[in-house]
Amino acid sequence: MRADLHMHSTASPDAHIDPVEMLGIMKAKGFGAVAILDHNSTKGSLAASLRAKEIGITLVRGLEISSEAGHIGALRVEEEIPRGLSAEETVDRIHSVGGLAVALHPYRIGSGVGESAVRRCKFDAVEVVNGFTSNGRNRKAQWLADSLKLPYTAGSDAHFETEVGMAYLEIDDCADAEELLRFIVAGKGRPGGSGLGLAGSMKGAGSLMVEWIGRGFKRM
Repeated sequence: MRADLHMHSTASPDAHIDPVEMLGIMKAKGFGAVAILDHNSTKGSLAASLRAKEIGITLVRGLEISSEAGHIGALRVEEEIPRGLSAEETVDRIHSVGGLAVALHPYRIGSGVGESAVRRCKFDAVEVVNGFTSNGRNRKAQWLADSLKLPYTAGSDAHFETEVGMAYLEIDDCADAEELLRFIVAGKGRPGGSGLGLAGSMKGAGSLMVEWIGRGFKRM
């Protein structure tokens, strides 16, 4: 089955997908699982968790945390972890509540944690295909994961309905979120989809710059 392991709902200030409606969209596109990782918030994944089983989608709860170094994904986390901590402390906090720490788009300029942080911290996985990161930077992320023998995740990083499913992890059918995460940790996921080409990368960089200025030069 296909799992989009990096999605944003209206619980993120820059996203426009209702978390419950997202489940129906995923189902219609043939996906079996999704991880809702809103910026510094678990509200979207909580709202979706109340309907996921009814709709027939495996939901992994979590959030995308803005650490001091950059964005870190927290899978299987139901409580909010403070933003602005060091990468090491953020990863430790995720582990302390039983979650998995993922280096999301590690080479993305402005929001990736960077190679040194991934090598220094005890990450559980690396996102190797991100729908809003250039294909070149995604390839570097996969090289980094391979060099550290870390398993893969992949996700669209969708903020709008049209972006859902641009990148994903193919994995054996699983009964629930716990089995899905066990498969990921065991390295059984196969990344699919793609990131941005040259034109998309230039457009995306412009959009990120506009958003950054709009936030008063503050990181999401």
